[in-house]
Amino acid sequence: MPTKDLAWTATSALTMVAAGFVANKIVSTGWRAVTGRAAPKDQDELLTAGLAEVVVFAVVSGALVSLTRELALRQAAVWYDRSAVSARFGPRTTIEA
Repeated sequence: MPTKDLAWTATSALTMVAAGFVANKIVSTGWRAVTGRAAPKDQDELLTAGLAEVVVFAVVSGALVSLTRELALRQAAVWYDRSAVSARFGPRTTIEA
């Protein structure tokens, strides 16, 4: 595996972990703000919660985690491409007219 692929693999893995952590915090905070209770995490909490609440929580948290990870990965790709170009060719310069 070339060094570039290894560097991108590490960058994307760290990005995904960080995005998942951030999304989890956002979901937990948002759920507490809307419902007044902590987000269901344990098996016992899921069993005592209503079906509609569990389904809404699953849909909202799944969508937010997916969106956060996708956006973070896209930003990491943009950053990684810029840093790779700068490392090879030096910083970009603009020509003023």
